[in-house]
Amino acid sequence: MRKVVRTDVLIVGGGGAGMRAAIAAADCGAEVILASKLRLGTAGATAYPIAEMAGYNAGDVRIPGDTREHFRDIMAAAQGTADPALAAITAANAPDTIRQLEEWGVSFDHVGDDYYIFKSCFSNSPRTHVIKGHGEPIIAAMKRQIEMRNDRITVMDDLNVLYLLKTDGRAGGAVACQKGELLEIQAGAVVLATGGSGQAFKRNMNPADVTGDGYAMAYDIGAELVNMEFMQIGMGFSWPEENIFNGYIWEGMPRLTDREGNDIFEGVLPDGLTEQDVMHEHRKHFPFSSSDCSQYLEIAVQRAINQGKGTEHGGVLIDLTHMTDECVSSLEDDCGIHHMWPIAREYMREKGVDLLKEKVEVALFAHAVNGGIHIDENAMSSVEGLFAAGECAGGPHGADRLGGNMMVTCQVYGRIAGTKAAEYAFIHAGKAGKNRGEEEMEKLLYKKADLAEIRKRVRAAAQKHLMVDREEEGLLELSALTAELKKEIETAPEGGLNADNITVYHMLTTVGIMADSARLRKESRGSHQRRDYPVKDEAYSHPITVKKMM
Repeated sequence: MRKVVRTDVLIVGGGGAGMRAAIAAADCGAEVILASKLRLGTAGATAYPIAEMAGYNAGDVRIPGDTREHFRDIMAAAQGTADPALAAITAANAPDTIRQLEEWGVSFDHVGDDYYIFKSCFSNSPRTHVIKGHGEPIIAAMKRQIEMRNDRITVMDDLNVLYLLKTDGRAGGAVACQKGELLEIQAGAVVLATGGSGQAFKRNMNPADVTGDGYAMAYDIGAELVNMEFMQIGMGFSWPEENIFNGYIWEGMPRLTDREGNDIFEGVLPDGLTEQDVMHEHRKHFPFSSSDCSQYLEIAVQRAINQGKGTEHGGVLIDLTHMTDECVSSLEDDCGIHHMWPIAREYMREKGVDLLKEKVEVALFAHAVNGGIHIDENAMSSVEGLFAAGECAGGPHGADRLGGNMMVTCQVYGRIAGTKAAEYAFIHAGKAGKNRGEEEMEKLLYKKADLAEIRKRVRAAAQKHLMVDREEEGLLELSALTAELKKEIETAPEGGLNADNITVYHMLTTVGIMADSARLRKESRGSHQRRDYPVKDEAYSHPITVKKMM
């Protein structure tokens, strides 16, 4: 027997997009349940302190045509795979989100009276604003706003949403678990803001609650997913401290070696290409991209690690000790290194790492998924009543994503999803229905599987086969592994209630979808690179959409 609660709008995910959706829905007069796996203010990737700053990409409304340029940059980076209507909404609404955040107390970095802006990943002009402390100031500001609306927003911390319910083909709520108690939440509309799937990888730049469940839950009730083969993979400091390795640092031309001190680029670079060429190109963007010669940096790191030449901590060595103030001042500043390198160096020093005195280690990290639940201009999925925003939503981004655009889409589509979900809920009262497959999901709750071992195996396999240097054999192996591990959970002996069974099951579903989508795209384009299909094929200049056979 499970407890039943009712609300107008159920929002699943307590990060940047979910919090913004809750504020918007409440401002429309809706009763809102905001379900967060972790304590509100600590959930989601926006709050995760993985960098010294956050980039926030927005055009300047004072400059004629700047928002149109922002749109054109989004589409150019997407290379035919983003939804133009969604990209246009992002660009047009981005400046207003800065004004809103400032009203709520978020401080953007300034030089004198003007915003400090720089040209971030895949942009053609400076547009990216800086927030020191990464996304924490945004989360703190929105938490205050939610507390001011506590008459309409009920925050349910430490609540694990397990699967969605459908009523007459519409999303009608969800089944969740909180402190060992099952809960049925009936709602007129559901907003998924569950973030990406970072925790499905051995190395990632995401908090513990970002496990890919939103993709799986939407997929299981028939929602379309799009662009799931595209994900941002980035270099990061991996030891003794983890942190994003921003692109501008490559301007310093550091040396990368394996554990024996050998140059990792040996045998990787095509004839005529040097390490300096690769790093000079990579200073333009943090994430991996097959769109330019910078790709060989991540490929070299991946191959060294896959060949067992990595360090004891699973990375490669990097030497930045030469990047003194004098050295940095002599470098070109068009990537922002003069302004931002001192911030990064001080940030790491506060964590006990002096980059000028010691070699450190770097590795490849899963950062963010560029695809997700296919949404329309109202942020609704292909299932009526199911909305999505933030990293779990697909369509606003494509093959490559502009730096700072994910923070923006969390705000833009969080607001839209919350508003439209409230409007929808006022028409459709929440009442639960029985899903096909719900009984099977319920059975999973009471299995006694070795979840730690299952997690370990899938994360290691995803790290090996689903980062860079993808190829058919490895992707097939990964798909087969996810099916095998799902079967292990399904056939495990009976045990007590354990909601983690479904969390891990969802992770396996999501990894399988990503692997299958990567197999379908038999080319290299942006963040998706195939070793066996190394060139871009114009026949694939379109999104790839997947949907569960119902």
